[in-house]
This record gives sequence, structure tokens and C-alpha cells, in this order.
Amino acid sequence: MSLLKQRKEDFVSNLNGGTLTEVNYVTSVAVVSYFCWNIFNSASGDEGVNIWVDFILNWVALLASMTLYAKQTGLLMSLMLIPCVIVYFCSKAFTSKPHPIKPVKKGPTKEKIQFKLIKKPYITAYRSHMLIVTCLAILAVDFRVFPRRFAKVETWGTSLMDLGVGSFVFSNGIVAARPLLKSIKKPSFFKRILGAVRSCHTLLILGLLRLYFVKNLEYQEHVTEYGVHWNFFITLSLLPIVLVFIDPIAEYIPRFLIALSISSIYEWFLIKDDVFLTYLILADRTGIVSANREGLVSFLGYCAIFLWGQSVGLFVLGNTPTKNNFYKRSVTPLESFKKYSTWERITTVTPLKGLSISFVCMLALTKGVFETDPRTVSRRFANLPYTLWVVTFNIGFLMCYCLIDMVFKISLTEPKTSVILESMNSNGLILFLLANISTGVVNMSMSTIDASTVNSLLVLLGYSGFIALVSVVLYKMKIFVRL
Repeated sequence: MSLLKQRKEDFVSNLNGGTLTEVNYVTSVAVVSYFCWNIFNSASGDEGVNIWVDFILNWVALLASMTLYAKQTGLLMSLMLIPCVIVYFCSKAFTSKPHPIKPVKKGPTKEKIQFKLIKKPYITAYRSHMLIVTCLAILAVDFRVFPRRFAKVETWGTSLMDLGVGSFVFSNGIVAARPLLKSIKKPSFFKRILGAVRSCHTLLILGLLRLYFVKNLEYQEHVTEYGVHWNFFITLSLLPIVLVFIDPIAEYIPRFLIALSISSIYEWFLIKDDVFLTYLILADRTGIVSANREGLVSFLGYCAIFLWGQSVGLFVLGNTPTKNNFYKRSVTPLESFKKYSTWERITTVTPLKGLSISFVCMLALTKGVFETDPRTVSRRFANLPYTLWVVTFNIGFLMCYCLIDMVFKISLTEPKTSVILESMNSNGLILFLLANISTGVVNMSMSTIDASTVNSLLVLLGYSGFIALVSVVLYKMKIFVRL
């Protein structure tokens, strides 16, 4: 093993993370950037937001929050908001009054509401920001300008990168609810298995390729993340297959209850069986199971997070509330609340109502578990505190994005969205793969841990610009790659 490889592995090993409060502050910059973009969009009218302003708000600001302004996120948010507010009021002062809009005459008949899946700007913004933060962090972590408390912890603790991994799975879970809502009539079990294999084989190949290059190119690796041979791509590839076996159960038991049951049973073993926990932490890596034990056991937690994401997707993806959509898949809109029972009216929710109820419930549950569970958060094992933290955080932030859309009264029929965010969301997985490849190229071409602050930021800005440029070019050319 080369000395540089050993130094890089030591640089990301045996870390303890930071506080939940700081993680919340740093990630709040993403919400503020979406708010600022909407202010600029309101001020710019038909011209739209300048692409450079778009890039600064949605890439540079997020990079600054996890590097130079890691301890001054409040100042960073102020530096973002003040110019936006000034531009907004200046534009309003010099803009002539709009011509009055003639009211549209409504016909005597009322059109029946039909359920359909629609693209919502706040979901695009949430998913894209999550992906941008992830892409930035996987390279920034190799530089000293990125605080060590934001890097993945060894076993117990919380950090920005620990949150990012779980958020990626939760976000995929939301999107995975789309096929569930396209048709109530489900295909046969065999067809679902075949579809899951088709959707996962590319990711599995990517996981195996990553394993090959890491083992043969002297690239640094952190074995306690997932194990000797396992990696995040393998976890993502196996989720669709496992979920096929859970889907029949989810017809009778809400997905969030299945998720809670999986995490709770797993946590019970971690708490009650010291031998099991000792094996997970200290056992020799002999045999395929022992060598990859972190990847195998954490897969249970990621399954739970994915299921929670699907549960949220059931009520945020549609154009109208459907019967009992808070806890089960449904495509039946409520034509009149008076026709239905109190239970049906309570469990038929709009996106904001569903997110608000979910956030309050998850926050109470998470606080209770944190105070009573003898174990703290562990991304390494994806235990119950970790899954609850990830789910609560993502529901809360998704709720904030939804509120911003309501404040700016964004139309769902003709929504105006950020080009940067729309392009990232359109090719998310291929851009994540490109970010991983680019990270490897940078690490193989320079000693990242020896780079100065200025050089580190220049490399990270160049990397950000490259990923953003590729995403926009693909989007403008209408090239959408589905892996």
C-alpha cells in the first residue's frame, strides 16, 4: 500500500462527526437558495433567472456552506437574501403596472377531477439539492477545506455525509411511488421480479466496476463503510428486488409501519444481543458475510428508509388528494368530503397537510427514541435512530420546499423552474455516476489532502461547473439517460 493511499484512508477514518444542529444549519442553505431563486424569478418576469445566478445560488452557495462558511451559515444566508430582496423591490419599483387580466367565464358544468401524476417544482428542487450536496461532498471530503466533522463517522455519531447517503435512498423511495400510482391493477409477481432485475442490473454492474477499480488502481477505500466488497451502488441495486417481496404485504399494512417494524426488530437485536454488536464491530473479516457485514446489516435500514420515502410519495406526487392516500396507494379523488367518513377525511391529505402531520409524528417519535435508546445514531449499521433521523429530516425539508411553492403561488400547470435544478433532476443517476468518476480522476491526479485552501476551492468550483455544464447540455439537448 502506498504512503499517500494510507494517508488518504487515515484522513477519512475514525471520525466522530458533529451536531445535528450544525447539519441542519448547513443544509438550510439549500432551502434559502430555492427561496432566493424564486425571488429572482419573480423580479425577472419573462426573462427568467440568469444562468450564472442560477449556478451561484444552487451550486456555489451550497459549496460555500460546507467549506468556507461552515461555521458562519447565518452570515452566508444573509449574504444570499439581502441582494435578492434588494433586486426584488428595485424591480417592482421600476416595473409598470400589469394590464388587468380578463376573467375567464366558467361554464355551468363542473369538470370531474381526474387523478394524474404531475411534476412539482418543490420536489424537483428538493431532489436536485440533495443530489448537488451529495456530489459536492464526495469530492470535498478529500480536501482539508471540508471540515472533518462533516465526513462520515466511523461507527456512532452524525454528520453531513451520513445524512446524504440516507437522503439519497429516501429521495429514490419517493420517485419509486410513481409506478404504484400509475395503475391500481398490479402486474404478476413474475413480471415485477423481471422489471426489478432490469432496473437494478445496471447499478449492480456499476457497483462491481467500482469494486474492480478500487482494488486495482490503488484508490483509497474505507472498509468500515460497507465492507470489503460491498458499496453504495450494490445497496441501491438490490433495493428494487427486495421491495417486490414487500409489496404484497404493503397491500394490507401501511409502508411506514412495515419500515418501522423492520428498523425496530433490527434495533432490538443491536440492543439486547451484545455478542451480535461485538461481532459487527470487532470480528475478523474472514468469509464473504463477515467481510461485508456492514453492507448486509445496513441494507435493512436502507430498506426502511426507502419504504418511508414511498409512503410519502403516495400523497405528494398526485395532482389532487385521493382517498386514504396518507397511508396507502390510492387513485380515487374525493369528489365531496361530505360523502365520506371522518377517518377518510382525516387520512385524505394534500401534500402540505401530509408532510406536516408526518413531520410532527416523526419528530416526536425520533425524540422519544433518542432519549430512550442506549445506542446513538449509526450510519455504519443504519440502525433505528439513524433511519428516524434521516426520515424526519427529509420530511421536514420537503415540507419547507412545499411551503415556498405556496408562498410564491407557483402554478402546477405551467411551472417555472430553475434550469440548473431541472437538469440535475432529469439525469440524476448518470450525473451521480459522473460525479463519482470525476472524484476518482481528481484523486488520482493530485494529492488532495496536501492542496491549499485556494487550490482546493478552485478544483471544487471547476468540478461543480463541469457537472452543472454536463447536466444543462444534456437537458437542453433533451437527452435523458435512464440507468
